[in-house]
Amino acid sequence: MSESGEKKVFDRKEKRRAWLYVRSEKGSLAAQMDDLKNEAGDRSLIPVGSSQDVRQGRRFCRRGLHEMMDAVRSGKAECVLVGSVGQLSHDNTKLMHILCFLQGHGAVLVTTETDVRYELSIR
Repeated sequence: MSESGEKKVFDRKEKRRAWLYVRSEKGSLAAQMDDLKNEAGDRSLIPVGSSQDVRQGRRFCRRGLHEMMDAVRSGKAECVLVGSVGQLSHDNTKLMHILCFLQGHGAVLVTTETDVRYELSIR
């Protein structure tokens, strides 16, 4: 929210500190991370860190996911760049938990494969 109480909309031209996150069950992470780095440059995002997991998307106990959440929680990153929402989780309950977490910390989720616009008002 801005000082006037209006919601602040994500401006693609605004430089934001981004955390890059990739996940794969099969381990082809290097190419995914290179794609995110290129996309971050194209979107004028400033990568401040990255993490990755070679795990199924339904599990919540993933080191890379928790590193991303720690970066958001501490204010190090104000947006998270992923290839798709499925990188975060394939389980809708866990995905909702992660999206609520990002929203609660004022972080923006940016995907490279789809144009996702969402507004959570669960709370």
